[in-house]
Amino acid sequence: MKRLTLSSLVCLPLLLALVAVKTLSAEEAEVASPFIEDARDYQIHLDSSTGPLLKLNEKSLLDWTNPVRQQERGAVYIWQQDGRPQVIGSLFTYVFNDNTYFKHEMLSLSTKPMVAKFGERLAWSPKTAGIEWKQFPKSPAPAANHTGRLLQMRQLARPFRAELVSPTGEKTELRLTPRPLYEYSSPTAGVVDGAIFSFTVATDPEVLLLIETTADPQAGYRYAFAPFHYWELNVYNGDEKVWSSELDRSHERNNLGDPLNIPKPYNSFHAKPEVPTKQLDLPTTLPKAK
Repeated sequence: MKRLTLSSLVCLPLLLALVAVKTLSAEEAEVASPFIEDARDYQIHLDSSTGPLLKLNEKSLLDWTNPVRQQERGAVYIWQQDGRPQVIGSLFTYVFNDNTYFKHEMLSLSTKPMVAKFGERLAWSPKTAGIEWKQFPKSPAPAANHTGRLLQMRQLARPFRAELVSPTGEKTELRLTPRPLYEYSSPTAGVVDGAIFSFTVATDPEVLLLIETTADPQAGYRYAFAPFHYWELNVYNGDEKVWSSELDRSHERNNLGDPLNIPKPYNSFHAKPEVPTKQLDLPTTLPKAK
């Protein structure tokens, strides 16, 4: 048994505070707790500032870490309408020169424009579609039940492989996670079943793959890729490149309210001023990769 030391007793009030607010596992709560309040501060409307208000799913889809890059850690949330995800956001911190920075990356999963405020400030207002749907050229007829359709969607995702290319040209092969980030259905939108798959570094999603089947049984399955990083991204099916997203370095020093990036379907920005890391009650060790 590990003995309690004086330093352990000093840290005990902080540990008890973390335990008190847990709704997830101990490791997950350490990562997720700094981010849910920021997620709640978003007001996202479809079409215009007076259009339908999207609903935040307060349970994070994923609490991730990326020790490869500046001790990044974050949580992924979705905003939905009638059960269908319209926005996905990754809210995270990273450490640089003994300071902790707070960054948000917001991605449209909609074909409609939208307006997003963070607090009282305009944060993001994409004018064009965030995804482009394509039909699988050869897909099975959708199975009769959810379990069968989920198995089919996982099989359709497997042939794809993705890579992340750094600004210096270094390529990183991304890992397709076997389980979807999110499963959904939306009778109002005509979606019988849908799933969001992710290609990751460690547990950090970099490319998203959406697969859906609609109420039209003859239509089979459709898919769409979306970027979750501003570096170059490429997706292949075998040797054929089927999707790509170009490097966009305007996101590197992008801050909340920057007019250059507000209208883009993907926007990665610093949401708050940086803080000296030693002033924060952040975990000193990273959770284990899930």
